[in-house]
Amino acid sequence: MSTASLTNKNIILGVSGSIAAYKAPDIVRRLQDLGAQVRVILTQGGAQFITELSLQVTSKNKVHDNLWDKEAELAMGHIELAKWADAILIAPASANTIANLALGKANDLLSSVILASDCPILLAPAMNQQMYAASSVQTNLNTLSKRQVAIIAPEHGEQACGDIGEGRLAEVHTIAQKVAGIFQNTQLSGKKVLITLGATIEAIDPVRYLSNHSSGKMGSALADACIEAGAQVTLIHGNITVELNQKATVIVALSAEEMYATVMHHISAQDIFIACAAVSDYSVKNIAKNKIKKSQKILTLELTPSKDILKAVCQLQQKPLCIGFAAETENLVENAKNKLKNKGCDAIILNDVSDPNLGFKSDENALLFLDRKNSIEIKKNSKQKLGRKIVEILDKNFYNTQKKPC
Repeated sequence: MSTASLTNKNIILGVSGSIAAYKAPDIVRRLQDLGAQVRVILTQGGAQFITELSLQVTSKNKVHDNLWDKEAELAMGHIELAKWADAILIAPASANTIANLALGKANDLLSSVILASDCPILLAPAMNQQMYAASSVQTNLNTLSKRQVAIIAPEHGEQACGDIGEGRLAEVHTIAQKVAGIFQNTQLSGKKVLITLGATIEAIDPVRYLSNHSSGKMGSALADACIEAGAQVTLIHGNITVELNQKATVIVALSAEEMYATVMHHISAQDIFIACAAVSDYSVKNIAKNKIKKSQKILTLELTPSKDILKAVCQLQQKPLCIGFAAETENLVENAKNKLKNKGCDAIILNDVSDPNLGFKSDENALLFLDRKNSIEIKKNSKQKLGRKIVEILDKNFYNTQKKPC
C-alpha cells in the first residue's frame, strides 16, 4: 500500500474552542510534512486557547479569523478560501462548532467557508466526555456523517478536567493520516498511465527557439490525481514551471521530435495515454549551427510539420485508452469534436485558452469533456480539483460502464 501523501494539496485547518487547540500547530506541521499547504481559520472560541501568531508562524500564512474583515471581503475572501481548499479539517471541533455545522449556520468565517465549499470536510471532536456522550452532540455528529462529513473519532483517556472517557482529541499523526487518506482511492488501481505535459521547444539557433505558454500545471495535476487513484504514472515533459510528483517516473523530452520518439518507445506498456503537452505543430527545418546575428534584413524561417503524437498512438493496433486536449480560441466545441474524430481518440478535453484568466500558467481552468457519447462541463476550479474530476469521469465512462476502451 502506498504511503499517504498530501503533495500539492491545499488544506484549511479550522481551530475551534477547545483546550485541545494547543495541539493545532502540531497538526499544521504534520500536514505540511505530508506535503500540504495549510491555511488556518481561528474561531472566536479557539482564540481563547491559542494565539493567532503561533498559528501564523507555523503555517507560514496569514491566519483568518473574521468574516467581516473589510479588506478580505472586498475580494469575497470566504469564497476564495472555499475555492482554494482541497479539504477542510476542523481540529479540534467543539460541541458548539459541531452544532452550528449540523444546523447549516453561517454565523462566522469557518461555517461560511464550509457552506461555500464543495471539498471534503473532516471533523475531529474534542470535549469533555459527558458533553461528547450527550444525545444532542451524537445526533449532530450523525447528521454530519450522513452529509458525508468524515468524523475522526476522539480517543478514550484522561481529560484536562480530570474525567476519564471518550472525548480526547485523536492523536495528531492519526488526524494527518485521515486527511491524506481521503485522497486515496482505487479508481485506477493497477493501471499504467502515460501523461505528456508542458511546452515543447523548437530550436532556431543555439540561443533562440519557438515555444508556447504551457506551464505543465494541468498535466502535473492529472499526474497527482492518477497517483491518488492507484495508477503507476509515467510523465514525459517539455518545458515546465512546476514540480512533479516524486512517485511518478519522469522523462524529459524538450522538442516535438524527442517527445514523439519517447512516447512511442514507452506506449506499449500503458493502459491510458493522456496527451496534455502543448506540442509544437511545426519545427524549424534548418536549425542554425551558430547564433543568427541581428541585421536589417527580413529573416525567413522554413517550418516543417511535426509528427502527430496523439494520432500516432490512436492508430496503434494495440492502443491504450487515448485522451487528448484541445486548446482552442474560437469555434470551441466544433474544433474539439473535429479533433476527437480526426485523431481517433476516445475523449477530448476542451480548454478555452482565449480567456487570460484561465488555462496557460493559471492555477485554475474550466473544461469540457467530450467523448463519443457524452459532453460533460467541468466548471471553473483549481487544476488540482479538475484533475481529480477528470479521473472520476474516466473511471465512470470507461471502466465502470464498459469492460474495454472503445
